[in-house]
Amino acid sequence: MLGLYLVTQLHDMKELGNADLMDNYVTFLAGIFRSVRFGAADAHGRANLAQFEFFKAAGAFSRDAATGTYRVDADKMRSAINAYCEKVLRIQGDGDYAAAVAFLPKSDSMDPQLKTDLDGLATANIPTDVVFKQGMDVLQAGAAPAH
Repeated sequence: MLGLYLVTQLHDMKELGNADLMDNYVTFLAGIFRSVRFGAADAHGRANLAQFEFFKAAGAFSRDAATGTYRVDADKMRSAINAYCEKVLRIQGDGDYAAAVAFLPKSDSMDPQLKTDLDGLATANIPTDVVFKQGMDVLQAGAAPAH
């Protein structure tokens, strides 16, 4: 998350050329969906759920009920990134364990709509990750390389 904050700052400083900041915001949101698909019960999944819930509450994205697609609001995303980083850094800096526990969602809680959307990806057989088959066994099983 701090990386997204830094990307935003670099963009504002014109250090990223003509890069479209919205591409970074959309990719970040997609990354949250991907990470949560691996499991929302572990620490990484819970952290991503916390980000999802924070950004949802801030209006950083919306979901079109008719199409099931999500859309990022760049201005609200920027504000949410700043607020999220401030909150997390303050909790860490203060060493406030109780605030950290309160901030993270329970391990068995997930936004019902998000769960439905993620289940739809699984039902459609969309893989969670890309698996590359490589090595001598794969090479030998295929056609001989042309010389």
